[in-house]
Amino acid sequence: MLTVPLSVTARDEARALGPCLDSLLVAIAVAEARLDLRIDPLVVLDDTTDASAAVVASRGVRTIASTGGKVEAQRAALRGGPFHVFSDADIVVERDAIATLCEAMLDDRVEVAFPAKRPLPPRSASPLARALHVYNARRGFSSARAWFSGKLFAIRRWDVPDAREVARRAGTLAASRFYGFAAPLAVDDVYLSRRAVHDHGPGALRETASCVWFRAPETWRGMYRYYRRMRRELERTAQLFPELGAPGARSPDLLATASADERRAWQLFQVALAGCRLAYRLERLATDQLGLPAGDPWPAIPETKQPW
Repeated sequence: MLTVPLSVTARDEARALGPCLDSLLVAIAVAEARLDLRIDPLVVLDDTTDASAAVVASRGVRTIASTGGKVEAQRAALRGGPFHVFSDADIVVERDAIATLCEAMLDDRVEVAFPAKRPLPPRSASPLARALHVYNARRGFSSARAWFSGKLFAIRRWDVPDAREVARRAGTLAASRFYGFAAPLAVDDVYLSRRAVHDHGPGALRETASCVWFRAPETWRGMYRYYRRMRRELERTAQLFPELGAPGARSPDLLATASADERRAWQLFQVALAGCRLAYRLERLATDQLGLPAGDPWPAIPETKQPW
């Protein structure tokens, strides 16, 4: 019988971690009943200062401690197995989410399997919260996102460059306080997507029929923080690892089937997005050209951490 490691990385996620683990444990039971395998869950507490450990202990799941961010937490979690399942701590998964990931990974041509992501209904009644919900629910209509979802995924070979390798590559680039090239990688999915497609082609990434639910940003500040972190990591990774290129193709254009209400929300989203793009350019200019302090490259987005 195969044993598949499943690791949840958590940093101060006590409010969301309980529902996440509850849904994962159900999904693990479904997978084990359907397939001839065993799922071995583990929670990695990444510099955690809240009650996350108690939340995990109450559900009988093992924990280990880590420091240095999400990528280092995933590195600490690596164990033997035909592939590894990684999960964020602020999602809720469908009952068959783990089973469908494992079924996809039993195909040797697949390097990474991941479910679709669906946003929970917004708590705020503001037009922008509605616009952001529509964007996430419809996958951006014609989305340029061309990498797998890092919130829950199964991967055959998790191997992300460590801080020493990143610093070595950064030494060949022009200095930039904004990009902070020498800092360790903060996200794994951008690099791993590019490497998987570069090495094995677009068919190496497979989206499954199941889904996970998450809380999307609901304010312009939250939208900008998310935009900034992802665009920065995309651009930074492209410069650190130019040999990998850019993976995948654009998602199908869903605008033709959108309702009039969704089209209006889409227009508002585009206005807000233009503001994000302008703010990003100004912040990059102020940091690198004017010498102003660099902002936190991975700031918290409070509305995405609300209780379920």
